[in-house]
Formats: sequence, structure tokens, C-alpha cells
Amino acid sequence: MLRDYFGGPGAPGAAGLDFIASPLERCRETMERARDAMGLDPIAYATDPRLMELSFGRWEGLTWSEVKTMDPWAAKAREGDKWDFQPPGGESYAMLAERVRPWLDQLVQDSFVVAHGGIARVLMVMIGGISRADAPVADIKQGRAMLFENGGCRWL
Repeated sequence: MLRDYFGGPGAPGAAGLDFIASPLERCRETMERARDAMGLDPIAYATDPRLMELSFGRWEGLTWSEVKTMDPWAAKAREGDKWDFQPPGGESYAMLAERVRPWLDQLVQDSFVVAHGGIARVLMVMIGGISRADAPVADIKQGRAMLFENGGCRWL
């Protein structure tokens, strides 16, 4: 799909894009594969720690079933307000948006970004026209690119 979008007839191409990834290994690997698929030097991109995934704090690494068993009150509270709920020792989506805002504000040109589901969800709200209620439950398609343009967003 990336080759079609960036290399096919009438495609906008990768020239002039900034390439930025979360510094976490899985995002760097994805960026390198994407750049290779676009015919670009796989390692010629920047990383930014503000693009790291949402932290679930003490819930990190647990299944949702384990969280509900271990902390039923907090699990219920999160179900009631996924955007603003902060897991114990972790971040809410609202807090993640505050972390991402300075990065977003400093962008000066179109960019190809490889990050995580939480980052995609906050960008859906910040620039993609999706509500705070809908973004935390939006379908995230692993290995697919999302295009943000004209106040909306769509999967490529």
C-alpha cells in the first residue's frame, strides 16, 4: 500500500516529507521497512521521545481481564471515561495529548510518522476531527498508514 501511495502514478511521493518515529524498537523497525518499501535509505529518519506509547503505569503488561480482577473500581472508571482516566502510575489520553502537542506544534511540513495506537488516537482528536469519546475506542489497524489531511483522517 505504501508503494502505491508514494510511488504509483499520480502519487504525492515521499520528496519533501519529514520522517519521524517513536524511538521504541518496533516503531523504528516499521519505519525502516516503510522507507525501504518507498525506495529510501531505511535509516535516514528522526526519532522523538514524545511519540512513545501511552503509559498504563502499574497496569502495563496486564491483560484487560487481569486489570478488571486486580482493580475493578478503576477498570470501571476507565470504561466510563477513557479519554480522561489515568491508570495508576500511568497517563490518560488527555495527558498524552499534552505531551504530543509541542511536537505537533513544531511540525513545519508534511510528515510520515510511525508511532503507536495511543498516539494515533490523540492525533485523531487533535487534527483528525474525531471526538474524545470516539478516539479511545477507534479501530487501530496495525501495519497500516493513516492520512491526516483537511481536518480529517483515513486509513490508506
